[in-house]
Amino acid sequence: MTKAVLLVAIMMSSTVVFSQATLKGPRAKNATAIELAAHASPPAFYVVPIDIKGPEAKNSKVWEVSNKSTKTALVRRNKDLKGPKAKNKKVWED
Repeated sequence: MTKAVLLVAIMMSSTVVFSQATLKGPRAKNATAIELAAHASPPAFYVVPIDIKGPEAKNSKVWEVSNKSTKTALVRRNKDLKGPKAKNKKVWED
């Protein structure tokens, strides 16, 4: 009996802890773009577009395409540099 009560208590406390991570209510409304995109996954896109057109393209299923390759787009964050650091910044070195 004590093990069951302990298990239920652990489950309830873990749901409270994990529910704090998501933004809801006024906090979600007033959140900045960085806070909203903190847990977002990077966008993936197809490298080579599909060549079919017309009704075949409309009726084709994405999961039936055999030769697909995707790339993930990574976004750099701009650093606010000023003065000589901004002037001497090398774009290829982040």
